[in-house]
Amino acid sequence: MKVYIAVAGMVLFLLVMSVYTLQAFSDTAAQMSGGIDRLESDVLNSDWTGAANKVEAIKEDWDKYKQWWAVFIDHQEIDNIDMALARAEKFIVTQERALAAGELAVLRLMLEHIPEKEQINLKNVF
Repeated sequence: MKVYIAVAGMVLFLLVMSVYTLQAFSDTAAQMSGGIDRLESDVLNSDWTGAANKVEAIKEDWDKYKQWWAVFIDHQEIDNIDMALARAEKFIVTQERALAAGELAVLRLMLEHIPEKEQINLKNVF
């Protein structure tokens, strides 16, 4: 009987931790997406100084978040986000509005895709 209680406790613990982790991914992705929206607005309005400041803030936030994201998700996803952020930063520095806006859209999509991919549902299981 003690074994069943221990197993049930472990399953419950894993379930609670997975829900917490998924919520943390969703919150972080939403926060980063909001920053990208504000950055994209600056890019589309050709406010390159504001865009440069915002991209630096996004990079600092991402550097904090990716430390714990790396524990739970595929490292290739993190590398893709790093590369998209680097490309977006370079496009902003060179004031390439169309390329910067496109890369920011890709970056937003990658960030929003991760919580969806990590969510447990039948589509992800089978």
